[in-house]
Amino acid sequence: KIKLYPAGIDIGAADHLSLFLALGDSTVESVKVYAEFTLRILDQLGAKHKSFQDKYWFHTPKSSWGWPRFVSLSKLNDPETGFLVDDVCVVEAEVTVLGISKAI
Repeated sequence: KIKLYPAGIDIGAADHLSLFLALGDSTVESVKVYAEFTLRILDQLGAKHKSFQDKYWFHTPKSSWGWPRFVSLSKLNDPETGFLVDDVCVVEAEVTVLGISKAI
């Protein structure tokens, strides 16, 4: 699932939008998932999207990985970027599961 903090979290608090990927709530505690993922904010007016890519072992349902400073709030709110149009921000995640580990 995507975790979005519109006013930021941790080092991004107050001046950035923070964006993270997490395992779904139904994931079993003993399962670890290794995934390659891209989180992206879409430019709704053109094709200048903002994205970051990484790989991470997600190890619990509460485990998440991402960016506390994904995009500054000033850039997010700038009409020229197209990230926020009519109070709508479009976020997408592209995820490839590379491995799964289960405790025996």
